[in-house]
Amino acid sequence: MVNDSTINHKSLSIRISSDGLSFCVYAPTEPQPYTYKIYKVRPVISLAANLKEALLTEPILKEQYQRVNVLISTSNFTTIPAADFDRDHIDDVFRFVFPKSEQTRISYNVLRRSGVAVIFGLDRNVYQLLLDDFPRARFYASASTLVEFFSEKSLIGSGKRMFVYLHDHEMNLYCFDQGQMLFINSFQVQGIGDCQYFIMNVWKQLGLDQIDDSLCVVDDNDWSRPLVEQIRYFVKNVSLIDRTEDFRNTITRGHHLIPYDLQTLLVCGF
Repeated sequence: MVNDSTINHKSLSIRISSDGLSFCVYAPTEPQPYTYKIYKVRPVISLAANLKEALLTEPILKEQYQRVNVLISTSNFTTIPAADFDRDHIDDVFRFVFPKSEQTRISYNVLRRSGVAVIFGLDRNVYQLLLDDFPRARFYASASTLVEFFSEKSLIGSGKRMFVYLHDHEMNLYCFDQGQMLFINSFQVQGIGDCQYFIMNVWKQLGLDQIDDSLCVVDDNDWSRPLVEQIRYFVKNVSLIDRTEDFRNTITRGHHLIPYDLQTLLVCGF
């Protein structure tokens, strides 16, 4: 028999990227409340096929949960002001930006605190597989959790602030002026040189100040320290984001293995 009280206190978060799957269970009544697992995908088959195998074989996905979150790490997203958001037009908006998206399920997150709506796509087969097993799953773009989190962080101090998140051979840039989003985009990168090139080009395009404005970097791939050393030749206020400081009031503190975007999902209270 399943213990209903246990179910009511457990949640599952599934992170999906272009080449990987990982799972995080939060069980607040347990001594170690977080369980995080990376699923070893087979690159010779599709992501949907890997997910299907995981759903059949992974014990962590066979348990019952009060809540299931699905975090989609994707560069296939666009943003509009929340005031202009119309649910009936999300397909038109998304397909205008990404015209070759016939096999894409289009979803959205409206971020009231940030005043932004994020419209994003995911593989239709992946979406259906997840919905079949978790009918009440909630879907979020990685960009959504980071916009909310970085928007609040940008209120600290003065000046404009650019945030850099490095992961999965991808770099995400977010820029805010006291909570108001000025810029967001994703770039495919192969090394530190690519990162530096895109950062400095965007910095120049936005007219950011090398003395008064600041740059904050966090990663899941150990690139942040050498990148910061290079950027300091051009920008005065450059810093590494301290995860322990960011999550000091939560029990995700110290879980460096958990991707940064997934950590923000766990603490943002969507």
